[in-house]
Amino acid sequence: MSNNTIKWYMQQKAYDDVVVSSSVRLARNLAEYDFMDRISNDDAMRLVEQVRSLTPELAGRECTEYYSCNVNRLPENEKDSLVEMSSITRELAGKKQASGLIISEDESISIMINEDDHIRISAISPGNNMRSAFADANRIDDFFDSRMRYAFSDRYGYLTTSTADVGTGMKATYVLSLPALTISGKLNAIRDEAAKCGAVFRDVISEDGKNLGYLYSVSNQKTLGVTEQEIIENLDQVVSQLTGIERKGRIAWVENNHDDVEDKVFRSYGVLKHAKLIKLKDAMALLAQLKFGSDTGLIRLGGGGADLCRLMMEIQPANIIKYYKCGADQVEIERARAKYLNEKLPAISNSN
Repeated sequence: MSNNTIKWYMQQKAYDDVVVSSSVRLARNLAEYDFMDRISNDDAMRLVEQVRSLTPELAGRECTEYYSCNVNRLPENEKDSLVEMSSITRELAGKKQASGLIISEDESISIMINEDDHIRISAISPGNNMRSAFADANRIDDFFDSRMRYAFSDRYGYLTTSTADVGTGMKATYVLSLPALTISGKLNAIRDEAAKCGAVFRDVISEDGKNLGYLYSVSNQKTLGVTEQEIIENLDQVVSQLTGIERKGRIAWVENNHDDVEDKVFRSYGVLKHAKLIKLKDAMALLAQLKFGSDTGLIRLGGGGADLCRLMMEIQPANIIKYYKCGADQVEIERARAKYLNEKLPAISNSN
């Protein structure tokens, strides 16, 4: 892939202080093959090649470059890097059976082959753009539907390996930045309320069971008996309420703790700019502090909060190893991560 390509997470104009990204995943199976829990190794290989063979036609139809590969043949660190950038799941990376990936040049569209289902189409957009993500996923789905026969029931809808996905086969997901709700201790109560509305909370990045960076995903739970538009509208209501509560919490937190918060923000910048070794959990905490400062107007960043979200993705272990071609030794990774942040951290100045 071209290093000069603007990836989906680099788009500044779509930046939202609370909603980091919007994504849609569609689970599909092909009628001519057994489901993944029963498929033979020969059929798994044949399925991968059948779907991958459509890559050139898809690229021509979309008027953009698409790439494909056999995931099970990739080096482990390359798989880990794809997981860190949300291009594939940890489940696909761990597959021993034949598996594949088709991905757009800007990485906004990915098609996983032979994960839990034969095909999983994912489309992701920066910021609060769920309808754009759905339109992209739906368009790619129509292409594959015109070339292959899906397993579909007039009564139940799309048939999937997991009964939790039967129906639309759709999972809509928002990634949210929720520092105020986390710091205030209100997140668990909010999480319980969201669950009553059919929304599921998960940590986006965690270490030893602890959330890193105040980033959480919020997804729909129900796929059967609802339309795609109903899923989006229901999730939109949940996210809209969460966004309002989070923004009010940020204002109150800064008003009540202005000097302390401002000091932490600028200390965070100093450490990130000059550290020689830095652990992932520390880097994520400091970047989250900077993003909070940027979003609340305490500091002005050259690339805004969007650059900080990008850095949160790029400093994950496998990406650092890939970028610097360093070994897997922990100290070596921490040194390389610190160097990366020293060089890539955007310039900031006091906004007052």
